[in-house]
Amino acid sequence: MSSQMRTLPPWRSDRRRIPAFPPSERRLVRYRLAPLAAAAVLSLPLMWVSAPAQAQVKPCVGHGTDAAVQSPIEIDRSKSCPGHGPAIAIHYPNSVDGTLLFQDKAPLGEISEHDDVRFVIGTGGTQPYITYGGERYNLNNVHFHGHAEHKFAGQATAPLEAHFVHTKATGTGYVVFGVMIDAKTFLGQTQHDRLIKSPPALGASKPITGIHLNDMLPADRATYRYTGSLTTPDEVGNYFQPVNWVVFDKHSKAHRLNVLGYRALWGAEGNFRELQENHPAANIYSYH
Repeated sequence: MSSQMRTLPPWRSDRRRIPAFPPSERRLVRYRLAPLAAAAVLSLPLMWVSAPAQAQVKPCVGHGTDAAVQSPIEIDRSKSCPGHGPAIAIHYPNSVDGTLLFQDKAPLGEISEHDDVRFVIGTGGTQPYITYGGERYNLNNVHFHGHAEHKFAGQATAPLEAHFVHTKATGTGYVVFGVMIDAKTFLGQTQHDRLIKSPPALGASKPITGIHLNDMLPADRATYRYTGSLTTPDEVGNYFQPVNWVVFDKHSKAHRLNVLGYRALWGAEGNFRELQENHPAANIYSYH
């Protein structure tokens, strides 16, 4: 069974539960279900599900580890193993309001590599969340690093990376989506552009409404997963572990001028953590 994130109609949770009909009756069944299906799609937000691979898939073999490593890392697709972890279901409403914050971390009052521009999810309205292994993780914020922190082996480093930080609803735990962002020239703007093109001053914030989170994720939901750490330190310099990383294989995009403007806030130093050398290296699992 494919483990890629895929769109499931809201009125059923798994295609395999559809009863088998003789060929002569299938057209009639589809005809009768079509009005109900259309109504359901129009009334509910989109949801994507990443299903685990079949149970007989074996874990990675070799010298890697499933224990938490330091992030970010280089992802070598050729060395990844078929995924067999918990299913992820994404429950993002069609539109979300919140606050755009230029976070100021120590040293305060000056831009450093630990600062970032982030969209902090508001407390009103329907809250975006995911379920991972049957547990709920609420989306806390989306923030940006330039250049990208993760890197795919054999490819140039992307100019930006967005992190979708989900925190466990009960207890402590993280699931972070990593989305690479390419700089392109095109008419109009993406949802990423809305968050990076006119940030507030360092330490300041401003309200922002109508962000479409689903449009910020790549249309292709293929991902790579590993267990790592946060990439910004806490007050005493520690990088929290473990973090469940879900790095998307395909890229999103933002306008070239907005990407350059965001990167210029930090100059050559950037606001990214360097790739980490881990011994042993992380086991990386593919979900396609």
